[in-house]
Amino acid sequence: MRCRVVLMRHAVPAQEGCFLGQLDVQLGKKGRRQLREVAQKLSPYRVEAVYSSDLSRSRITAEATARLGGIHIETRPGFREMHFGVWQGLSWKQIEKRFPRLARRWLEEFPHGSIPGAEPFSEFKKRVRQELRKIIAKHPGGCVLVVTHAGVIRSILAQALGVRDRNLFRMAQDYCGVSVIDYLRDEVMVRCLNG
Repeated sequence: MRCRVVLMRHAVPAQEGCFLGQLDVQLGKKGRRQLREVAQKLSPYRVEAVYSSDLSRSRITAEATARLGGIHIETRPGFREMHFGVWQGLSWKQIEKRFPRLARRWLEEFPHGSIPGAEPFSEFKKRVRQELRKIIAKHPGGCVLVVTHAGVIRSILAQALGVRDRNLFRMAQDYCGVSVIDYLRDEVMVRCLNG
């Protein structure tokens, strides 16, 4: 009994380099070009189902992959990126300029620091893990693709690898990067990280 979960980060959004969080941003030109390559990245995997965050940048990326296999996409709001409150849509440079003390404290205290209006990290983590458990239970012995966001993928990988939340940002998550996790009966095996 195994469920293979292939995680893919969405293609490059129009506002690359910003804390987009739950803003519904379209793909940029670079991201649209990336869509031509996603099928090749996923060709080694026999994907039977495709799940996506309901935000456009993930959904459009998922549609490009599912179309090739004739697979229906199921959108899941539970796979949305964390809500970054007043930081949404801002670059790190803008955040440091507008919220210097808060930015410094957030870096020092992550994941315990808070951003005004943001989703608490503990709630974000819980939401993502609940969604993942449902999908694994639905596909015993199968292979599923989840197209989502960097924070969601880092959270899932951290749990699989036993990485402390404090060290989440040590795992690179490139646009259209692929990570693969096998969920076995009593253990978890990470097969690929950000490939």
